[in-house]
Amino acid sequence: LPISARGGGQGQYGRGVGLIQDHMQPQPMPSGRTAVMATRWVGTARSHVWTHQPLQLCSGTARSSTSSGGRKHAGDSSSLRRYAPVLGLAVLGPTRRSWKRSLVQARVSLKAVTAPDVVEEDSSSETTSKRPPLRLERDSGGGLSNLTLTTPLFYANGSPHIGSAYPAIASDVMARYGALRGADVHFVTGMDEHGEKIAQTAAGQSKSPQDLVDGYAGEFQDLWELLAVKPNHFARTTLDRHKEIVAEMWQRCQDKGDIYKKDYTGWYCVGCEAYLDDDEMSEGHVCKIHQKKCECRSEENYFFRLSKYWDDVRRHVESNPDFMLPTTRRSQILVWLEDDNKRDFSISRASTSWGIPVPGDDSQVIYVWFDALLGYLSSLLRPEDPATLDAVLKRGWPADVHVIGKDIMRFHAIYWPAMLLSADLPLPKHICTHGFLTKDGLKMGKSLGNVVEPVPLVENFGSDAVRFFFASCLSFGEDGDFSYECFIQRVNGALANELGNLLHRLLTLCRKNMTEPASALDLADEAGKAELEAHPVRAEALKAPAVVAAHYEQFDIPKAAAAALRIATVANARMNEVAPWIKLKKGTDEEKQLAIREMLVMAEGVRIIGSMLSPVIPDISRKIFDELGVDGGVSWKETEWRWDALPGLAAETKPAPIFQRIDMEPWKGK
Repeated sequence: LPISARGGGQGQYGRGVGLIQDHMQPQPMPSGRTAVMATRWVGTARSHVWTHQPLQLCSGTARSSTSSGGRKHAGDSSSLRRYAPVLGLAVLGPTRRSWKRSLVQARVSLKAVTAPDVVEEDSSSETTSKRPPLRLERDSGGGLSNLTLTTPLFYANGSPHIGSAYPAIASDVMARYGALRGADVHFVTGMDEHGEKIAQTAAGQSKSPQDLVDGYAGEFQDLWELLAVKPNHFARTTLDRHKEIVAEMWQRCQDKGDIYKKDYTGWYCVGCEAYLDDDEMSEGHVCKIHQKKCECRSEENYFFRLSKYWDDVRRHVESNPDFMLPTTRRSQILVWLEDDNKRDFSISRASTSWGIPVPGDDSQVIYVWFDALLGYLSSLLRPEDPATLDAVLKRGWPADVHVIGKDIMRFHAIYWPAMLLSADLPLPKHICTHGFLTKDGLKMGKSLGNVVEPVPLVENFGSDAVRFFFASCLSFGEDGDFSYECFIQRVNGALANELGNLLHRLLTLCRKNMTEPASALDLADEAGKAELEAHPVRAEALKAPAVVAAHYEQFDIPKAAAAALRIATVANARMNEVAPWIKLKKGTDEEKQLAIREMLVMAEGVRIIGSMLSPVIPDISRKIFDELGVDGGVSWKETEWRWDALPGLAAETKPAPIFQRIDMEPWKGK
């Protein structure tokens, strides 16, 4: 059904001109799914730069992997929106760059196709250009020597939600991978605890601000425990040592002549804790994010000379294409860094007392972003360390990776590097941004009743199922959609069917037919040994560790998981081909020996899968190791092929499922 839609208006979006044209092409998807892939070309009259972006429409949702980082807003795409329910599609509005109002014209032609069984991956060169390998410090043996990564410091104004869990899970996966590779890991998460909004919320609940943030900090730590997220450092910006770090940073910037005081008038959003530009507000000075009218404020503030470091930051972004990941985000940062956007920014507030006082001026507190960004540094200090910036440099700084949402790129990619340059501190190597999460194609919100709460999710499905879906089934860096149907299908397909069922069949057959542990090589003659060396499961398992490691180090967890699970795919195909249950029941002694040898090879493949996926599904991996009677999850060397006997295959106990299949029926329509 071809549909054309044209949206946007001169009056609503102003003078800037943009053009989006979508050419839809069928794409391979899992069997029975309906999908289309659009090639989106986005250009602006101002920059005369055209960029290619994929737009995926799949299973009732539309997801755009926009590189601009701008917010999505609704155009007047009435025709497309009218017919979207017929197609089973939820249509997101056209994207715009946050620095420019735009007139949007969209022409979309949709063709639904029944997808084949095979999912084709992106070409390696295209993937590498978008996700280049992280520049990680290595030891002489090729392992990792250090890994420092951070989540955002979460604003202590409410309970954690699934958007908080998403970057924490991904960061924990990378931290666990780093530990397997021998790295000295510094995994930082924590709380941003100052600001006017927190003071207002506390007053509304008849609490002190400190009591409020203490309570929310406890909730976040409880959630991390439920999700098996294990940070090495938990930042609290209300701690005394953090305040000392902030005071020293202020002094360093002031000594450079980079802090000054002036009067300022602007439209202030308490929710954003920021003065907003015109393009960040709707008519009537309404914040586009919080949908609340901003306050016109005039006050004398301290300012940081961001403009002094503007060109330095731009040169850094230009000369380090992997500074922003995925690299498609880089274009948005460079737009923000154009000369006519050059500015300084306010780093103090006189409107609230809940914050760190400005050194030498108790009438103002330090702006929450200047304060919070330094939590990445202060949290690295050990209890015995002096609270100084020099001490931080000995404890893991600079960060290898900041993991953030794309909505806070400006602060991390422009303000933060400038502050560090002013203080003569090294910059982080990479800023890895993730997209937004939606529910059934719609933005989550309490008014829609579609918020996905992480605690009930874990309580109903288990931490590994939640970790696997959000780390391995959503492309980190792009917007991702959650639905219970998709969640259950993906988790059941990979963990229950592909991996769990394979191991359960192997354990059941081996424990019925083996009286003692044995190596496959010990059960084979010379000809049989040659066949085992060339076994397809072994061949896949030999090449998988390097492929999986490469994807982890591109921060591409979905491809790392897929490469690991490919061993299970090969093993299941081999299992059906060999049919060991028939040979063990009706075959000759030689055929029975062959069946046992085949299963021993497959079981070794499962052990290696457990080792490679232990950063993603630590609990299931532990169950795999326990059932096989081996140790695991300690070192990446465990991903190497071994011909050792697996004691658990000859155990006398009945095997326990490593993952119980989830019943879809109770969750339909939820």
